[in-house]
Amino acid sequence: MEPGKPSRIFIVDDHQMVIDGINLMIEGIPEFEVIGDSTKPLSVIELLQTTDTDILITDIGMPDMSGVELSREVSNKFPHIKILALSMFGDSQIIAEMIDAGVSGYILKNSGKKELIEALTKIAEGQNYFGQDITLQLMKSFKRNQEEVKLTDREVEIIRMIEMDMTTRDIADKLFISERTVETHRKNILHKTNTQTVVGLLKYAYDRKII
Repeated sequence: MEPGKPSRIFIVDDHQMVIDGINLMIEGIPEFEVIGDSTKPLSVIELLQTTDTDILITDIGMPDMSGVELSREVSNKFPHIKILALSMFGDSQIIAEMIDAGVSGYILKNSGKKELIEALTKIAEGQNYFGQDITLQLMKSFKRNQEEVKLTDREVEIIRMIEMDMTTRDIADKLFISERTVETHRKNILHKTNTQTVVGLLKYAYDRKII
């Protein structure tokens, strides 16, 4: 980004209406200039090769190519281009994936003009910007990770047996314990993991690579 010149922005979103809205918010701001846009993420890499871009604004949930995939490819091929992610959702896992893909900022699509310009200004200055809602979500996720439950070896063993679709009786026979003890373990496991069903428990275990 050359001093004294507006930061050149390229917008990617599979909805033209969103692109038009962002254009309107940036229009008239001397520090920024929209020099291109596309509704087709698969064509963006080729377009960036012939477009002198400073900041890429990209949606996350797009068909054919996600914002995560696009950001990762742009970061690898055009490391000088800063990336601002837009999303309808502040899911901590997606936020983490976008950060890992190399984005410099992340805001929600319901953000107003003021926050968009603030985010672009920070990024143009070489800083990172994450909206207040995004920061709060990251803090909650960090807190959850810090408070991660500690399952005993026996509880992990039982979760693995549940994954194998073993019944309470099957588990009791396999471990040489009573069915009542198995049920007590199951209740403790659900309580510790804050899950209500077997499906929820298995998702919890998969996400944390317990099984």
